[in-house]
Amino acid sequence: MTAPSPTQPPISDVVLRLTPAQYRDKVLGGWLGKNAGSTLGTPFEGRTEAMGLTFYDPIPLQPAANDDLDLELLWLHALEVHGIGLTSLDLAAEWLEHMRYPWDEYGYATFNLRRGINPPLSGLHGNWFRDSMGATIRAEIWAMVAPGSPDVAARLAYQDAVLDHAEEGVWALMFLASLESAAFFVQDADRLIDIGLARIPPECRIARAIGAARSARLAGKSALEARSAVLGEVGVSNVTDTAQNLGFIALGLLYGAADFGASVCAAVNCGYDTDTTGATVGAILGLCSGAAALPARWLEPIGQSVVVGWGVEGLPSPATVEELTDRTVAVGLRMVADRCPHVAIGEPGPEPTATREAPEAETASAAGGPSEEPEVKLVVVEPDWLNASQSADCLTRSSTVSVHHHAGLEVALDFGAQGPAFAPGVARSFVVELRNLSDSVYSGNVELSAPAGWKAAVPGAQGPHVRLEPGKRARLGYVLKSPAGLPPGRPAPISLLLTPEQGEPTALGVPLQPVACWHVVGPLKNAHGGGFEQGFPVESKPGLSETYLGRDDGLVGWQPIAFATTIMDIESIFGGTAGVAYCKTALRVATATDIKLVVHTNDGVRVWLNDRLVYQVHDHTPLRPSLCSGPGADVHLQAGENRLLVKVVRCDEPAELAMSFLDPEGRPVADLGNAQW
Repeated sequence: MTAPSPTQPPISDVVLRLTPAQYRDKVLGGWLGKNAGSTLGTPFEGRTEAMGLTFYDPIPLQPAANDDLDLELLWLHALEVHGIGLTSLDLAAEWLEHMRYPWDEYGYATFNLRRGINPPLSGLHGNWFRDSMGATIRAEIWAMVAPGSPDVAARLAYQDAVLDHAEEGVWALMFLASLESAAFFVQDADRLIDIGLARIPPECRIARAIGAARSARLAGKSALEARSAVLGEVGVSNVTDTAQNLGFIALGLLYGAADFGASVCAAVNCGYDTDTTGATVGAILGLCSGAAALPARWLEPIGQSVVVGWGVEGLPSPATVEELTDRTVAVGLRMVADRCPHVAIGEPGPEPTATREAPEAETASAAGGPSEEPEVKLVVVEPDWLNASQSADCLTRSSTVSVHHHAGLEVALDFGAQGPAFAPGVARSFVVELRNLSDSVYSGNVELSAPAGWKAAVPGAQGPHVRLEPGKRARLGYVLKSPAGLPPGRPAPISLLLTPEQGEPTALGVPLQPVACWHVVGPLKNAHGGGFEQGFPVESKPGLSETYLGRDDGLVGWQPIAFATTIMDIESIFGGTAGVAYCKTALRVATATDIKLVVHTNDGVRVWLNDRLVYQVHDHTPLRPSLCSGPGADVHLQAGENRLLVKVVRCDEPAELAMSFLDPEGRPVADLGNAQW
């Protein structure tokens, strides 16, 4: 093919263009739309019945304060501080410094990060809420700084979501961030949904929920029938579950037919996580249309102010949406210039193109025909929006890894399916993967350091010396065994010693966590459902050598059981049918202290501390085991050993139980000395 002559305009990779005014108007529209939708939905958050809203109720005087926006202000600050090349570890550092909300997945992520468990494992380990909506509320910032670049937005979304989510909770943010990124240039709802679906696993629950909403719409069913279809496909009791709520977001887009009020109301009227579903639909429509096209009746009641909640501290928060928009655009211009080569934000110029259409004369020349310079026709080619190859690797990354950076090395500690938990006297293995991020060779020793009494070994012929060229990786395996009797208090430090040939040695903490050691006995009879009220011999004779008459008229005795997280798997005790069981452990503290005992269950529980009944409940409300809040009792622990006995009653449904301990400031206590039998 003959090269263009100097007089011909060059063929450019730029295929999408916005003027600065258009870009700013769309970002402003996204923030205003989010504020409006969130304010509509906030009063109804958690309601599970269908509703019939057509406007704000009550009519507000300002936008609702909401973590949906607060955490995006945090990420905007992180982008401004760390730059567009920020990592999950940068986000984690900002989270620990500024984020104070203790709810659900936020509480579990903070607890993990404070113990040295880094992303992506911080979003998985012990986190009952890993599939919830806490990450999806943060989609707009990643889309806005990467307009028309769904893969760039999806990758940014991934490194955000893994802080406090895994699997569906991560895919939900990737779906929305990529969809919203495309919304700068694509307005059709079905097409936007396809762009988002291209970047998540096709058989995941989110995809199934969206498929149910689409099928209902295609079949001519009402929005209410579509809601039922979504719940029938993926519905669960967790009101913040991502799959059902993303189904409602899709429903709002599909049934609202690009009308702002109809769309946000359709999503919010489905109930469940209404502040987030309304906010997301509002943001999408604002990005599609721009602020100038949003209906004034929805914007006038909320005005231009930014209302920040109590859960983020120390941030330079914008006072108005205009200020927020200007700061977002400033970051976005840097991101587009650096990572979005097919997008241009500038004043109109020569028509951007992605290909060059050669006329017949040029083809003839290439085949030996006329050699005169042909006219070159320039054509604009739209991106292949469904090509997700640039973000596909995010879907295959392991979530069992805690990633750390040090001196040009990325150190990934892979604890496998069992997570970072260890039991006393039991050997466990883990893998360390090193990647050289620097431009020079790394050469040095890598060794495991364990406290006295621990046994550390390496499999096979693995030696301590590692030599890594730039960009190369090495995998090392280790086996650790703790002593059978662990002392109370915080676990002794375990370190990975990095000793380069040039430079100072460093000890990198290995965040292994001790299990909670309990004993259980059961099942005992829950005769005619009266097991909660009945006193069993266990309560008067709780010694570990005792045996009792079991549910099936045989004798049962105490058995050791370890719980790696605050979620206690007790259903295995009951074998699928009704019964009663008892669990006991000893809490050991060096000095007397006050704590709050938090108990979540879906059935009957009684709790004794040092032989005194401190809490009881018999309630079949679905489990929602928030780590840092919930029912329970304020109790006093005496110095030394404290006996904790828990009676668990199972009726018709599988038994669920979660227990956590909070210090006087409301923070979860990592270990209370029951990491030994």
